Amino acid sequence: MSFTGKYEVESQENFEAFMKLIGVPDEKIEKGKNVKYTTEVVQNGNELIWSQIYPGHTTTNKFVVGQESELQTLSGKTFKVMHCSPTSSLLPHCRVLNMSG
Repeated sequence: MSFTGKYEVESQENFEAFMKLIGVPDEKIEKGKNVKYTTEVVQNGNELIWSQIYPGHTTTNKFVVGQESELQTLSGKTFKVMHCSPTSSLLPHCRVLNMSG
C-alpha cells in the first residue's frame, strides 16, 4: 500500500498534549491549534519523504521504514525514532527513542 499523496487536516485530537510532550512552548501551541496545514507524502519503496506544509513554512523529514531516523519538529528540536512497518492507518507506527533540544 502506497501512502503517496496530499492529506489535509480534518481534526487534531490530543494536539495540545502531544505538542507539550515534544516540548513546543504554550504560546506556539495556542497559535497552532487552528492552523490548517497539508501533509504531503512521497513513498519510494520503504523510503518516505514527509512534508508538513503550513502557511509560510514547510518542514520536511525523510525516513526509511524499519530503520532508526532523526526527525525535526517545527520548533527545530530533533528526536530519534524507529519506524516500524506501516499499518492500515496513514501514520506509520513508530517509537520515540530520544529527544534533544
